Amino acid sequence: MTPTSLAATIRERVARIETMPSIPAVFVPLLELLNLPPERVKLDDVVKLVSYDNTIAAQCLRMAGSPLFGLAKSPETIRAAMITLGLRRVETILLTCCLSNAFPAKAGGLDPVVFWRHSLGCAMVCRKFSEKLAAADSDKAYMAGLLHDIGILVNCIAFPNELSVAMAHATTEQIPIDEAEHATMGFSHCETGRELAEKWHLADDMVQVIAHHHAPERSRAAQPLVALVHLSDLLCRMRGMGYGYYERRRVDWVSNPAWEILLKEHRELDGVDLVRFTFELDEAIGEVFALVSSIFGGSAARN
Repeated sequence: MTPTSLAATIRERVARIETMPSIPAVFVPLLELLNLPPERVKLDDVVKLVSYDNTIAAQCLRMAGSPLFGLAKSPETIRAAMITLGLRRVETILLTCCLSNAFPAKAGGLDPVVFWRHSLGCAMVCRKFSEKLAAADSDKAYMAGLLHDIGILVNCIAFPNELSVAMAHATTEQIPIDEAEHATMGFSHCETGRELAEKWHLADDMVQVIAHHHAPERSRAAQPLVALVHLSDLLCRMRGMGYGYYERRRVDWVSNPAWEILLKEHRELDGVDLVRFTFELDEAIGEVFALVSSIFGGSAARN
């Protein structure tokens, strides 16, 4: 298949996803709301958005009443649940519910819980990482981490058979999923994710993250954010929050192009103890597993 015909195939299949009824109608308004600066996001707007979808409302109420928050009495209204959870967790639940509705059960050989565990983990690590950087936007970093692998969702829906072969290859060879996709499909979730992100008119920073998180040096804009997501993604996979299989690789942080990009933008990283930082992820990992279990109503085992 030529590059031109491949691009046309990706575009045509992504166009089908855009019209799928399984993605709730509140998803696009939600993205528009979350693109606003945090100080402009109003609780009433979030409550109204949540109330439009019974499934999402039920998930928020169920999670707010879970042992994770230790309340004596479960919230009985959407507003009470929003206050208990906080807007950050609500954003996670909303996006996860919206997109998980479109995620076929174990399509392409990938368990949805594994996918969302990685996405949520990367989002939390991105936020934790960005808080160490002066002038970094931790909310934008969180959203970038949450959405960086949306192309895998595209491949699960639009290329399930091809992705199944790629997943089998990745598992057997113990290689990163994008390398397996390129080897067996001729493209990766970065290309399909970019197509969907552009169709949904996501902010250009998010498009760059989705398209280049495996090679931040290729990004034409937002390189520091792309680099941050790249490193957070690696950290998650190194700490057992990958895609359900063992990935054999060694990561040299000092010579990693992403680290060099961040050093140029954030000189304060010169003094960061990388070994200590990776150990600090344990707290985030525990929260991720509790959150994923609450959302999906089951246990989420590590790789």
